[in-house]
This record gives sequence, C-alpha cells and structure tokens, in this order.
Amino acid sequence: MITKVMITFVTISSKPPICKAEYMKYLSTILAFSALPFFLPAQNVITGSINYEGVERGYRLYVPPAANSGQALPLVFNLHGYGSNAAQQEFYSGMNMVADTAGFFACYPNGRGSAWNVGWDFGSTADDVGFISALIDELAANYEIDPQRIYSCGMSNGGFMSYRLACELNTRIAAIASVTGSMVPSYFNNCNPGRAVPVMEIHGTADDIVPYEGEPGLSVNIDTVVHFWAENNSCDLNPAAENLPDASLLDGSTVTRFDYNDCENGHRVSLLRVIGGGHTWPGAIFNIGATNQDINASVEIWRFFSQFTLGEISSLEEAAETAPILNLFPNPTAGLIQLKPGAGPLQVIVYNAVGQPLLQEQLSGAATLDVSGWRPGIYFVEARSAKGREVFRLVKR
Repeated sequence: MITKVMITFVTISSKPPICKAEYMKYLSTILAFSALPFFLPAQNVITGSINYEGVERGYRLYVPPAANSGQALPLVFNLHGYGSNAAQQEFYSGMNMVADTAGFFACYPNGRGSAWNVGWDFGSTADDVGFISALIDELAANYEIDPQRIYSCGMSNGGFMSYRLACELNTRIAAIASVTGSMVPSYFNNCNPGRAVPVMEIHGTADDIVPYEGEPGLSVNIDTVVHFWAENNSCDLNPAAENLPDASLLDGSTVTRFDYNDCENGHRVSLLRVIGGGHTWPGAIFNIGATNQDINASVEIWRFFSQFTLGEISSLEEAAETAPILNLFPNPTAGLIQLKPGAGPLQVIVYNAVGQPLLQEQLSGAATLDVSGWRPGIYFVEARSAKGREVFRLVKR
C-alpha cells in the first residue's frame, strides 16, 4: 500500500553560523519546499516528549511493521543539524524507508534551541548526553528495543553530537555515524572513549559549512578525526581504499571509501569521502547543494550499523540481509536507467508524482528502462520481492 503524505517544509530562521557566514545560505535553503506531495510507504510515526532538566524535549519515533513480531529491534537515533528540527531531519534523510525494510526503530529527537551541545561557545548548553540516555530509557520502557543494538547518526551538528555520544555514552551506544559532521577541537582533545567504538564518517570535500580540512576552534580535520577513532579502536592504520561506482554522472561528485579493518572486537572505522560533495546528505532528492547520488547515506549507515552490537561484530549474513532488493542507477537521470535486482525475482511498479501507476514489470535479472520521454520531476519506484518491499525516489531531469 502506498499512502499519500502531504509534507510541508519551512525555511529555517537565521541562527549564528556554525563555521562561517555560508551557513546562513544553508539555513535559508535547507528543505524550503512548500506543500510538496510525496507517496511513501504507510508509516507509523509517534510524536512524543519527555521532561528532562525541567524542560519538555520532543522527539519523533518511526515504528516499523516488524515491531509487531514480538522480537526486540534495533534503535537508531538520527539527529538534526544546527537550526533544523526532528521532522525536517526525518524527511530529509529518508531513513524511515530503510527502517521499514530492515526493521528498526528510527528516533528523531529535537535539540534545545534547534541545536546540540557539542562544545561550541554558542548554541545549546543542555545536557544532551543525559537527555539521549533518558530517552533510551523512555523508549525501552514502551517498546521492544534491543539494548545491545542502539546507534546514533546525524547531520552536521547532529554528527558532532553523535561523536560526543561515542565518547561519553558508548556503554549504551553500539556505533555511530556522522554525515557532514566533525568534532570540536577543544572537545576532541578531551575525548577518552575507554572502548572501541565503530565509527562511520560521510563527508564532502567541497563542504563549505563544516570544511573537510577543519576550521580553527570550530571543527577538526576529517582525516584527523577518522585516524583518532582508528587508533582508539586498535585498527590497522593502513585503510583499504575503494573508488565506488560513479552511478550518477550528473551529480558532479564521486565517492572513495576507506575502511580501517582488523580493529579490536571485530569493530571498524569507515570514511566515505565524497569528492566534490557539499554540506548535504548523499542520496537525498532535495537540491540544497552538491548532493552525491552514487550512494544513499541512510542505506550506508544502516549497512554499517547492522554489523555491530555493544559486544562484538554481528553475523555478516545479517548485514547482507539489509542490502537493498533493487539497485537503480543513475539517479537522477535524463534517459536510460539500469534496474538490477539485489537477490531473486521481484515486481517493479513505477508511479508518477500524483500516485498513478505508469508501468509494472516482473524482473528476474538486470533490465534497462528508457525514461527519456517522461516529463521532468519526481517518480516513485516500488520493488516487491520475497525479502520485502522498498520504495525508491527517482528524479527525471
């Protein structure tokens, strides 16, 4: 079933810049889409709040269909950027679609004053580490959550906050991921994790908000951050490097992956360096800057998380089960698009922006779809197989 959801994005008001004046441009454009219709999988999103430090702190929780299975499920915190909020991060990252298929709770908390306390001399001064710990207690009391599989990721300021959780709350957080985030120099120098923590960083080399090279007093060089965690985790400091396929030739960017392996307890540190990528969430369809379409950050994050628990590495077979049932590229496209089933036959249905089905195909192997005659805009590709169902957003240029 595909349910029509009307989503209104608002322009975020001006805030003091994280790193430089360019952040004002980011705040004025991020998710500034008005009354845009989307057709997404039927969703169960709970809006809740807890009282912490005498303040009501809100959150949004996506409850996947697998919550009815009676089994304890993983929990992923997805933290918004500076000046943003839970709802905007939920829709911008598109992580609910991954949670729907993979079967995990996705929680989007709100920072105080639209910010997280990560060690800057501006923004929030709240005890956000304590807040996240209290929120874990709240959610665990009401839902079947596996305490060994709780994770945190975030965009920009939310990525900074995830690193803070890796430093201070790693007795409860099994692994973290940061998209366009880093660590504050003053805080970086005092981080003492005390255990190996799996870490993934996704960062663009053309990020003008949180520069890849770092910024004095505000953010640490990304390679330095990644190397710190590789050392902390006792990894082989010579990473395996891989140039990922340039599936989207029109996004002006490519991705090189670096994996630090042979770490303590089978953990890992991974860097996805987006060459030419901006201060954006790879795979997002919203054009707020140089957005890579060769990878989907939400998918990559879950593939990474699904390998780890608070104890040791999980079965790699479990990680393989989270792979998408359909690979679709290039996206965006102006002409031909390649469709490759992930495993086994599947049914593919394509809908236009008003929910009308355009075509329906049974695929047992790779196929090519010519969309050159379609009108430019957003289309939705639903894939169904024995492993489940996924909905992809296809952009026709």
